[in-house]
Amino acid sequence: MYKKLILLSVLAVSLSSCIGYKEATQENINELKEKSEIAAHIQIPDDWIFDRKANSKSISYDWINDLKTPQLEALINEGMLYNADLIIAREKLNQIELAMEIAGSDLYPSVSAVANTSNNLVSGSQIQRLALKANWEIDLWGKNKSSQMASTSSYFSAKHQNTLLHQSIAGMIAKAYFLNIAGNIQENRIESYIQKSKDLEKLYIIQKKVGTANALDISNISAEIISLQGYLEKIKNANMQSRRSLELLTGKYPEGKLSTQNFFSPVKNGIPESFPLELLENRSDIQANHFQIEKAFYEVQEAKAARLPSISISSSLGSAGSNVEAINSLFSNPLLKVGGGLVSPLFNGGKLKKNVEIKNSQQKQVVEEYSKAVLNALNEVESSLANLRSIEKQMNYTTNAVNELKNNINLTEKQIKVGTNNSFVLIRKQRDLLKNEMNLINLELQYRIERINLYMALGAENFIYS
Repeated sequence: MYKKLILLSVLAVSLSSCIGYKEATQENINELKEKSEIAAHIQIPDDWIFDRKANSKSISYDWINDLKTPQLEALINEGMLYNADLIIAREKLNQIELAMEIAGSDLYPSVSAVANTSNNLVSGSQIQRLALKANWEIDLWGKNKSSQMASTSSYFSAKHQNTLLHQSIAGMIAKAYFLNIAGNIQENRIESYIQKSKDLEKLYIIQKKVGTANALDISNISAEIISLQGYLEKIKNANMQSRRSLELLTGKYPEGKLSTQNFFSPVKNGIPESFPLELLENRSDIQANHFQIEKAFYEVQEAKAARLPSISISSSLGSAGSNVEAINSLFSNPLLKVGGGLVSPLFNGGKLKKNVEIKNSQQKQVVEEYSKAVLNALNEVESSLANLRSIEKQMNYTTNAVNELKNNINLTEKQIKVGTNNSFVLIRKQRDLLKNEMNLINLELQYRIERINLYMALGAENFIYS
C-alpha cells in the first residue's frame, strides 16, 4: 500500500513540472512588452542617433577618460566602500536574497519534531511520545514554483537597482568633484581681480596727488573692492558646502577640508555621432524593470493556481512509551503513519478571482513602467547630447567675448594713464569681463557634468570603468 502511495507521489511531482506552470521566456516577455500603450504611441525618427546593428563593445569611451584623475578615481573607490546609502542598500539586497531562499523552500517537504508527555495526577499514569512529522504540498499547478520564480525575479530587479544606485553615487561624486574645482577657479579669479583693483586704487591715490585723478575715482574703485570681497565670501561659502557634499558622499565627516585641484584638465576627445541601441537595453533601470515584468508574469500564474485544488502528503515516524505495564507493549514498537489530503476553494466571495484580476493589472502596470523607463532613457541621451552641443557653442562665444573684453580693458587702462578716460568706464568693463569669465567657468563645469550624464544615460557600469 505504501509503495503504491509513493509511486503516486512521484507521479504527482512529475506532473507538477508541466501542469499550469510556464517559464518567463524571452518570447513571453516580449509579447507582454509589445502590448504596451506607451510604446505603441512612440514614433522613432529617421535620424535616430542609435544604431540597431552596432555592437555595444564597438563604442569608444575615450571621451569620458578625459575627465578622469587619480584623485577622482580614489574618491569614487572610497565612496563605493563607505557611502552610507550604499551600505544600507547592501543590507536591503541581502534581505531580498534571503527572502528568495525562503520562497524556494516551499518546494520541498517540511519536517518537524514533536515531543509531548501527559500525566494523570490521580492514577499516576504517564505517556510520552516522540515523533518526526513531514508534510509536503504537491506543487501540481506550479503555484509554489511560480512563487519561487517571482521572488527570484524580484531579487534580480533589486540587484540591478542596487547597481543603478552605485552608478548614481559614482556620478554624484564626480559632479561634486568638478563643482569643487570650479569653485577653486572662481575663488582664484576673484582674488586676482581684488588684487588688480587694489593696485588700481593705489594708482588713483598717486594720481590724485598730482591732479590727474579725483576723489570720485578713488571712491569708485574702493566700492568695487568692497563689492568683490562680498562676492568672494559668497563663492568661498558655496565652495565649502561643495567640499562637505563630496566628503559626505565618500563616507567622511563633512568638515569641508577636502582639497582638490584648481584647474580643469583639458578635454580632447569628441563625442561619437551615434551609439549602439544595445547600450540602452543594458541600462540598470531598464533591466530592473524587465525583471519586474518577469515577477508579475509569475505572480499571475501563482494567483491562478491558488484557485485550484491543492494536494498534500503527510507522514509521521516516532515511538511512544508509558509507565503503565498493561499498555506499555502497545507503544514498544515504532509508529509510522502516512496520509494525504485534498483542499479545494469553494466559496470565498470572489476573492481569489479578484486577486487574479489585480495581478493581471499589476502586470500591465509594470509593462508600462518598463516602456516609460525606455522612453526616459532615450530622453536622457538625447538631452545630454543636445546640451553638450549647445554648451560647446556657448563656450566658443564666451571665450571670444572674454578675449575682446581683455583687449578693451588694456586700451582703457592706457587711456586712464594719459587722462583720456575715467575709472567708472574701467570698472564697468572689468565687471563685464568678470561676469563672462565666471560664465565660462560654469560652462566648463556644465560641459563635464553633461559628459557624465551622457555616460550614465548610456548605461555605463561605473564612472571609473569603461
